[in-house]
Amino acid sequence: MAQLLRLRAAGELTTAHVRLVAQSVGVSVRTVWRWLAQAEGTGSPEKPERSRLRITEEIIDVLADYQGNVKRAHEHLTRTALAAGCEPVGLTTLHDAIARDLDPGFMAGLREGIPAARGLDPAFQRPPVARNQVWEGDHKQAPLVVAMPDKTTAKVWVTWFEDRGTGCVMGWAVTAGSAHRGSVLAAVRASVLREDPYGPAGGLPRLVRVDGGADFVSRTVLRAFGLLGVPVHRVGSARHKGGIERLNRTGMTRFFADLPRYTRAPLLDHRRRVGEADPPLTFEAFIALLREWVLEHNTKHLLGRTGMTPLEAWLADPAEIRPEPDPAQLRAFMLESDHRARKITSHGVEFAGRWYMPENGVGRIGVQVRVRWMPHHAHEIDLYTFRGNRYLGRAFLSDEAGEELRDRVLAGRREHSAALRRALKRSGERKRDRYLPSTEPAGPVRAIRMTEREARAELDGPRPFAAPRRRSERYEPLTPVPADWVRPGRAPAYPSSEDI
Repeated sequence: MAQLLRLRAAGELTTAHVRLVAQSVGVSVRTVWRWLAQAEGTGSPEKPERSRLRITEEIIDVLADYQGNVKRAHEHLTRTALAAGCEPVGLTTLHDAIARDLDPGFMAGLREGIPAARGLDPAFQRPPVARNQVWEGDHKQAPLVVAMPDKTTAKVWVTWFEDRGTGCVMGWAVTAGSAHRGSVLAAVRASVLREDPYGPAGGLPRLVRVDGGADFVSRTVLRAFGLLGVPVHRVGSARHKGGIERLNRTGMTRFFADLPRYTRAPLLDHRRRVGEADPPLTFEAFIALLREWVLEHNTKHLLGRTGMTPLEAWLADPAEIRPEPDPAQLRAFMLESDHRARKITSHGVEFAGRWYMPENGVGRIGVQVRVRWMPHHAHEIDLYTFRGNRYLGRAFLSDEAGEELRDRVLAGRREHSAALRRALKRSGERKRDRYLPSTEPAGPVRAIRMTEREARAELDGPRPFAAPRRRSERYEPLTPVPADWVRPGRAPAYPSSEDI
């Protein structure tokens, strides 16, 4: 229309131009002439909009008050219109206006909040990264129950880390009841170490991406990552760590759903589910099945973006692997401490109302120590000297000390006593006086210890004195002696008066 209006204003518009436009848009020539007349009347080439209901700020406020419920919002608008003496709009008209003026994300936000609205936003694809460049971690509650050793049932949580570049599951940990920061530390340890039974994938990542869960951003977990030199990036939405979320969904459909006592099985009626009467798995059996599934996922599942399995992609990546610390040092990084001074007593070390027996506490009663412990692992603690922070070993619950621990403590006592006895004996020998046997009525002669060299020198006796050798002839220098020089022992020759 804009082009036709310009042609008419210039006086160059012909029927051929109108016929060409009609053929291009698939309408009749009369329709194009009618559009041209409307454009000249309105002064705009745009098609005039029909009179319809438009969504205003007042209608949006009503929709927000009723959490996006269009039916209740229509009832409110109808009451308001009738009270004002106006004709209310129809429900279908309101639905059509909302579909034209408001997007689905806005309506989802009114119903469920801003996170639901963000779920309908397009997202940029993250650039590809190398192995161990970025890890993503999360908790996932398994939708089933397992049998515990005490014959009770409990739900389990799986804590795992995935390498974002290759999709390889680096490590995992299973916790009965509810997950905690100790679960995160156990999964980190299994992910970092490359020795059996964890490897071959492992090492230290360049970045760890987690959500705002209290366990992942706890002081203990952040301290462990800080000591390992790994920064932690806390994302604001689950879709910003899509790799681990996809792993959660994959585990749900390909692993958890096939296990007995799946809590999301189809309903038989409003109360019963399929297989809810089946015997549950034991806790140990669940861990064994999860290990098999993770191994199959890493070694047999082909990724479309790489054409390889996650483990093959990880091993084929040429990126440098940051060396992991040794297991003992890694465990030390993951310990908590309240920085209080405690003493080793005859009963051990008291901590949290319980007594712990040190494995290296022999001879250390009264020593002030600092207690460090792994979260939610109350069966053992680690002891450090309060001053100097020197490691003294572990301590175990006294009431649960096994025969091995008792034997180790008793062996330590015996070794400690033996070392002390040897030191005392050596001291007594050094202080004891020994005398030589005598056959003459003289005083005792103290025995003096000497070396073999000294004894041989004593037996050989004193050596005769040998004077240094002297030359028999007089020494003559190689160069001639000047006449005015005086030899030692001779009087100088003074010049006579005649010579002067």
